[in-house]
Amino acid sequence: MASTPETPSEGMEPDGTTQLILRAGSGDDKAMGLLYAKLYPEIKRVARARLAQAGGVTGLNATALVHEGFMRMAEREGLQGSTRVQFFAYIGKVLRSIVIDFVRARDSEKRGGGETLLTLSHAESAPDSGFTAIDIIALDRAVAQLKLVDENMYHTAELHFFCGMTIEETATARGVSTRTINREVLKARAMLGEWLETSA
Repeated sequence: MASTPETPSEGMEPDGTTQLILRAGSGDDKAMGLLYAKLYPEIKRVARARLAQAGGVTGLNATALVHEGFMRMAEREGLQGSTRVQFFAYIGKVLRSIVIDFVRARDSEKRGGGETLLTLSHAESAPDSGFTAIDIIALDRAVAQLKLVDENMYHTAELHFFCGMTIEETATARGVSTRTINREVLKARAMLGEWLETSA
């Protein structure tokens, strides 16, 4: 069953959100705080989805993940994106990187004592998935390999598989047609699946 879109469309953007994103991106700490408060419920839904997608990561919860995400943006990376869709795409990337860092640290302590699993079929308008469940660390390596092969396909995979964007939202963020995104999603899924089988 298709899930509810996690990222509101550009046309539904509440008044003032874009200005807050732009101000926060330019280093305005007050705007960052206001943006955090304004979008917190939606960002927390994205965080819950990322944790569920990763098979439920013991030791992390949605509240802690959202907090760490904003801390990382404020202290290390800054805020990227000038629209609501771009903002949520970036949030999705940051939250995924935190989950991966957490899993790597935990698994290094356990010396391989358990894999964290991830599925690639969750967003609305997603083609049927050929994936069941896979190791999130192996997937991260495969995604890095995809970036070397085709950067456009890599961006599509990031937005659609990992940031929770629908086909339509991904097309808007990329500035291409939904037909192009559908084609890239199918090809990316096939390539990632092949690499993951090879590395298994």
